[in-house]
Amino acid sequence: MKTIKFLLKGLLLIAGAGMAMWFFMPWKQVGESLLLATIRRLQLSVTYSFVGDAPGGFVVEDLSVRNFMGVMDGSIRTLMIVPDLAASLLNMAPTCRISFTGGVLGDVAVTPLRKIPGVTIGNGRVMVSISAQGVLLEGLRSNGELSMNGTLLIASSAYPPIRWADVTIDVKSESFEQEMPALGNLLPLRQESPGRWLLRRAVN
Repeated sequence: MKTIKFLLKGLLLIAGAGMAMWFFMPWKQVGESLLLATIRRLQLSVTYSFVGDAPGGFVVEDLSVRNFMGVMDGSIRTLMIVPDLAASLLNMAPTCRISFTGGVLGDVAVTPLRKIPGVTIGNGRVMVSISAQGVLLEGLRSNGELSMNGTLLIASSAYPPIRWADVTIDVKSESFEQEMPALGNLLPLRQESPGRWLLRRAVN
């Protein structure tokens, strides 16, 4: 009985120390390091105006991505990233919960000589984990003119960059809807019904 009590006290002490470290973590510095690691992994061209502390994590403002997957640009007004310690230990990979506002997909180059106008992605959330396979986005949700719901895996240095996907895309912009077949030449898209498309790719 004494041994059990001793072990319980030890576990409580370790848990308390861990919580204290988590609470006083310099999230701004952690955030900048994680952001740079993701940028390197996906070989992205990224700019942002500010990285600051947020409850349990950090926030990035005015984030812009250039030439994503070689064909498109995007921007997000605010990006809040909260590392998930339990999920990171379970997945044996850095994992965090992300929420964003003001997402915009810029012009998309469907051919070297032709671009189609961008569309809003709006606000949303996703769980992200980084591993040797690439970056896994689980539970992706957004509510803009281009709203998404699903999961996909983006490889870091392989073609095609989307290695696995199961995402439902609802298009509320008529002009962008007319251009979706052109995007089908770049991405594994198929139309399920008017205004609804499926981004699907099986594991290779």
